[in-house]
Amino acid sequence: MLNRKTQVNQNQFSPNKSPESASNIQHGLLLLHIPRESLTHITSNLDPRSLLAVAQVNSHLSEHIKDDHTWYRAFVYQLLGIGPETDLHDAKRRDLLLRRFHPGSWRQEFILHFTLRRRWERSRNTTTAHIPLHSAVSSMHLMPAHGLISSSLQYGVVSRSLPLTGRILRGFLDASGSGTGLGIGNPNAEFTPNVSACALGSDGGTAKIAWGFRNGGVAFTAANKAMDAGSRSAAKFSRCAVSDGHLGVVLDVVWDGANAVSAGGDGRVKIWDPKNTRCVWTSEGRAPDECIKVASNLGKGLVAGATRSGEIVVWSNLALDIPISANTFTVLSPTQDASHEVSGLFIDTAGALLVTFEDNALFYRFDIDLSTGAVECTKFGDQGLGAITSVAPFFTNQPGEYSLVITGTQLGCVGIYDWTSSNPLPTYKFEAYEDGASVTALAWNGVTLVTGCARGTTRVWDALTLEHLRSFPTPVPRQRAVVPGAPAENPAVRQILLGLEKEVLLVAVGDRVMAWRAGPVPRGGYKTKGTPGKKKERAVTSKYHQQLEMHQTIVESRHLLEEESAHVQRAYGREREQRARLETLGLDEAEAVEYILMLSREEAVERQHNAAEQAIDEGVFEGDFDDEITAPTQSQRRASPTRSNSSSPPSSTPSSPPRASGTETRSGGRPIPRASPSNAKIQVSPPFRAEATEALFAPSPPRRETPPAAAHFPPISSSASPRGSPAKSKKSAWGTPLPRSPGPGTSVASGVRVSRSVSSSFNANDEMDDDLRLAIELSLAEALSRGSPPLQ
Repeated sequence: MLNRKTQVNQNQFSPNKSPESASNIQHGLLLLHIPRESLTHITSNLDPRSLLAVAQVNSHLSEHIKDDHTWYRAFVYQLLGIGPETDLHDAKRRDLLLRRFHPGSWRQEFILHFTLRRRWERSRNTTTAHIPLHSAVSSMHLMPAHGLISSSLQYGVVSRSLPLTGRILRGFLDASGSGTGLGIGNPNAEFTPNVSACALGSDGGTAKIAWGFRNGGVAFTAANKAMDAGSRSAAKFSRCAVSDGHLGVVLDVVWDGANAVSAGGDGRVKIWDPKNTRCVWTSEGRAPDECIKVASNLGKGLVAGATRSGEIVVWSNLALDIPISANTFTVLSPTQDASHEVSGLFIDTAGALLVTFEDNALFYRFDIDLSTGAVECTKFGDQGLGAITSVAPFFTNQPGEYSLVITGTQLGCVGIYDWTSSNPLPTYKFEAYEDGASVTALAWNGVTLVTGCARGTTRVWDALTLEHLRSFPTPVPRQRAVVPGAPAENPAVRQILLGLEKEVLLVAVGDRVMAWRAGPVPRGGYKTKGTPGKKKERAVTSKYHQQLEMHQTIVESRHLLEEESAHVQRAYGREREQRARLETLGLDEAEAVEYILMLSREEAVERQHNAAEQAIDEGVFEGDFDDEITAPTQSQRRASPTRSNSSSPPSSTPSSPPRASGTETRSGGRPIPRASPSNAKIQVSPPFRAEATEALFAPSPPRRETPPAAAHFPPISSSASPRGSPAKSKKSAWGTPLPRSPGPGTSVASGVRVSRSVSSSFNANDEMDDDLRLAIELSLAEALSRGSPPLQ
């Protein structure tokens, strides 16, 4: 922008000016002496307001701004990215997204784009949402004067509304034909439940509706002055003859000018004359293969239908003013997968087919040579963008404009393709939704590109620069999850409409329709309160949106607090119930844990014992062992259990018995018997029970009916382990200590009683020989009679 001191006219020069002012004027005149190409380069960076301001400086700059080439260079540089020094004829970047609204003036073109972009980006108008139907909106059509008709397949009705004000006109246009348009909009009285397809159109102020029924019939409704809110005139309803209908359910119906085309479950395609309600052409049936999609270009005499198996059938030479002699061409599905049904079918102005399939990242162009029947297939798409979920073709035959196809993918990306090019990759691609929400609806008018996602949000982009302008949240209130903990699914954007004035936006989400209009923006912009000289950036949102968001936040916070309170109550309830049960058992929490650990240890020992007994039953060893080796038997192990701590060091026993021949010793010290050639006797080896290394597997002392021998005789061996340290040596009768010598008052009878107790303790050992027992008793009695003290 030029300095204010330089914005003077040459006629204002005066010799009386100061030297400083004359110097500034001379520096400003330097702009008038630069080459014209350099001046064009400078003005290419200015917006329309700045260009108009430069034109008021002097006549030389005014002549430069009046040149339409100056505006064209500024337009293509700022909106198309073509530099001022680039040759327009040799520019590699084509104007794919350019649609001219003022073909004769680039000045008006630049001003229009700049003004509309400013309004879409900075307008503070509020959105208006209304519910035109009592069910989800199936399709919409924009009427003149911003009227809207919306259809519902669930009820078989069409509503009329004024979306910018939210007013809904009384009465539905239903498919029953009984007083259509004269009702009060009651869904319980005005509905037709057997509607399977509906197509909306208009001819001026007259609304046109084509109905398809499940019984194969087709009907038409024409409502004159449909958006007249002052009066309610009955619409004209007509149904086709039974002989003209389909033999199956009507799956698709579209408008093509003054005619309608339908496709049915019988595999047939029909062309209708709505004024006379008669069928003018019917294709051959392809039952049982159903025809699920239909497209037509009757100006070229073409009709195409897609079957459920993926085949596309094309009929040509369909001239309605002469007897029809149609030619049939069949195009096989390029996906080679019958599960991929056709999701979109279109015919461009040249007669080529555009076909998209379910769960497929590619779309296809079929060029059919009607004279020879040859079909050429061209693939478009990018696998990295994901499967195509929505497609919006924009075909044109205007000179200087290019046909394009815009696709939305499952990963939230948008791709823009040149339809007439052989390049399969998108010319432009960008990520519309960072959270990965799939794009479900698209709209484009040359000024803005609008995308809608599966979560109900809408975003607006510049149609030429693809810059983000603004976003609209879903008009549907936040829904609570049906299952606790599962995220609630918001309805997706079903359809987007843009007004002819390129300022009106209509979005259908669920059963709601949101309307917004880009209003004018003040010349100086919106002024924000704050400290002068400081720019305060804040989001441009209306008070209505702020109150709505605050209300939704409060409701969400209350819901979270209620869920948290319920969770705490459930947790405390479980704790109180557990403590009550423990009190009935007479245990506290620590004792309960010890009790559970005790039970687990006993179960572990029992499992080990059972496993050992099973191993004994399965393994029987035959061998002869020396008398020096005395292996502990089951009764001895029960009589004198040994415990050891894995953390304590092992103690050595100097008087350990020597190793017998024919045996080996394990790492734990237990001898392993070996087979002997002698058949003197058969012994069953005792089960091996490893020492416990954890408290969980530490065996508890088994219960005994008779006290062990250690209870009568304390240990006398000097090699016994210290207190608290387990001993690995086997307990025997020789290791059992003798009681202390009796005092002076002790009689021999006491010794006899001791000997008897000793003998009774040894009676528990059934495997001990009688001679050995007798020798031990005699030696003990002799020691007591002599009164010798026991060994320490």
